[in-house]
This record gives sequence, structure tokens and C-alpha cells, in this order.
Amino acid sequence: MEMMNAVTVPHALRVAVTSRWIAWKRYVISLMLACAMTAAGAAEQQPIYWAGYALTGSAADGSDIAPHATALIQKRGVEALNGALIAALHARPPANLQVIEDQLARLDGSTSATVLAAALDRELVSVENLGGKYKLLAEVAVQALFFDFREKQVIAAYPVTLQYIDSFDAPPTAAQIDAAFERMLYGDGAAGLSQVFAQTLANARLPSAAARRLQVAGVEFSDAARAELPDAQLPAQWSAMLAGEFTKILSAETGIGLLPAASGQAIGGAMAARFADGSVYQLKIPDADYRLKLHIDRFATRPLDQTAVAKVLLFGVVYDVSIAEPLSGKVFFDQPLRKAATKTMPASQSDVDVKAAWYETTLAGLAAFSSAAAGRVDGDWLEGQQPGGRQLRTQLSSLQELIKSCR
Repeated sequence: MEMMNAVTVPHALRVAVTSRWIAWKRYVISLMLACAMTAAGAAEQQPIYWAGYALTGSAADGSDIAPHATALIQKRGVEALNGALIAALHARPPANLQVIEDQLARLDGSTSATVLAAALDRELVSVENLGGKYKLLAEVAVQALFFDFREKQVIAAYPVTLQYIDSFDAPPTAAQIDAAFERMLYGDGAAGLSQVFAQTLANARLPSAAARRLQVAGVEFSDAARAELPDAQLPAQWSAMLAGEFTKILSAETGIGLLPAASGQAIGGAMAARFADGSVYQLKIPDADYRLKLHIDRFATRPLDQTAVAKVLLFGVVYDVSIAEPLSGKVFFDQPLRKAATKTMPASQSDVDVKAAWYETTLAGLAAFSSAAAGRVDGDWLEGQQPGGRQLRTQLSSLQELIKSCR
């Protein structure tokens, strides 16, 4: 039997073919992994039904809590505001949420569905005379409010605060104040509502069913702190403002959605939400697993340095943050904290807006605390706390674990 001669393949050719085959296998595997990761990422996106603009509170309109914003929205039309908001979400879609904008009317309540609303909470207009210049401060507070459509229960809230500051040679007119709200609500710049709303939701992730819930439960002022403030109405006003700002700052630093603060339009475990189509929902706020309280102990200010040209003032706030589990009474964090900031001004300036400086310093202190709660501890801030030390470090560690349980 004649044997077939074996074909001899050059070694270099065998190596080349083998190398190309290995490269091809690697390419196919990497392509399959990329497709699988893309599919997995898409599968992780939670469907959210877009409800658009809403107004929190029991009043039929917002003339009591947000008169300027409400009048402007009624004048321009809700459709214009909703259009700007959804356009911004299209331009910068949330990484973890799939926003469905055209099917809300089909929901009949028979199945669970998560709904997203841009809920207007409050506004603020402040005009102060500072050495012949009139400072205008305008603020609008909105929530990215998520709730279960069937249960009518709040799931989480991501607060958004818009602020506009300007100065005038004369008291600002009604038209100038309206222009400030126009810029905040309808402006297409980085500080406008639509852009800030989209940025807030860019990495928002709703808590899992097993996640624990955290809520800012109250803001209190000591008698000493009240005595320092120039206006007797400020503690009540600041309590609602600081509760909302603390919720916003803590949410932004930690990346978790909190329950609406237990103040203002969210009192007694419920909040009303009125939508543009006339629907009114009484949304239930579930009991918080952890309740956070802020106590302002005292404010302080003193000269730090002065020359013939300028002077430097030091503003400080001493406050206490406590976090406890209501059912068990277990306290996870309860520490006195402090924050200081400096303000440089002309030596000839006699009028100082101390309450604004104290308010901004308080917000800076809350931001430092929230950053530490997220695991980013500023060493200088930590060393400046009294008594601080081992107990503060131990409680910060417990707090960081608590934050993880809320994801």
C-alpha cells in the first residue's frame, strides 16, 4: 500500500497561523465580554416614569410657599419647564435610570411603578443694604422626588437648590427679582434648573428593597445661638432651609437618596404633591431606619487681622450631629463639631452681613461632615474638632458602615 507523503509546513508559517488564531480568539472573547457587560449595564437600569413638574404642599397653588416661581411657571407654562427638563435628561441621561416619558398616563395603579417628579418645595427672596449697595439673594428649592405609583409612597428624594446673588445701587425692582427667577428656572446655563436637575440624577441610584432609609429629622437652635442671630424669625426659617440643604449635601457626598426632610412640606409622615394635569397625591413617607438631627450650639465672630487697607474676620459655628435608630434607640453618631471660615473686606467697611457669613459657614461644616461620612475625611477638619480624638474616629467608622447599608 502506497503511503501518502506528509506535507511539511514551514515553522514560520505555523507560528504565524497560530498567532493569528490566538489573536482572533482573544478578539471574539473580548467582543463577547463587551456585549455581555453592555447588556448587563442596560439590564441594571431601573425604568422610571416621568411625571414632570409638581408642587409639594397642601395649598392649591404655590403662592404661599413660592410666589415668584409659581407666578413665572404659570406665565410661561408648565410645558416649557417640562420640555427643558426632559431635554436636559436626554442630553445627559442618568447612568442607572431609564426615564420613560410618554407612558405615565397608561399607569392604572395595578402594578408597581416608580415615578419621578421635579417637585417645587420653596423659594427665598432676601434684600439687604450693605454700605449703600443692595444685595439680592434669590433661592429656589426643588426635589427630584421618586415614589411608588401604586402605594403612593416616597422612595427617595434628591434635593436641588438653585441660588442667584446680585447687587444693585438701589433696591431691586419687581422686574429684576422676576428676572432672577427666570434665569434660575428657565436658563439653559450650568446653573439653570434643567442642567442642575440632570447633573443631580446623572449617577443617582435608588435604594434596593433591603436598603435602610435615612432622614434629616430636625434642626434645632440653642438659646445662645438664637440670641446671636439679628432676627428672631431666622431660627424658624433656617430650620427648614438647613434641613433641606443638609439632605442635599449628604445625598451629594454619599451618593444615596434620602427621605424628604421632616420639615416644611413633609411633616407627619406624608406630603402632598400636585401635578400639572390636576392630579393630587397624598404621598406617604415611610418611617426612617435612621434619623439624623442637627443642633446649632452657638455662633461666633472676631477680628483676625487688620491693616490700613483690609481687615479679616473669623466666623465660626459650633454644632452637634446625632444619628440614631428610632426603634432600638441605638446611637451611631453623636459628636460636637465646629467649623470656621474667614472673610476679607475693606478696612473702611462697617456693615457686615454676619448672618449670611454664619449660614455659609454652617453649610461648609455640614459639607465637611458629609464628606467624612462618605469616607473622605479631611485631616485638617478632623484635627480641628474638640474633643475629637479616638471617639470621633470610632463613630465616623460606624457612620460610614451605616451609609453603606442605605445603598
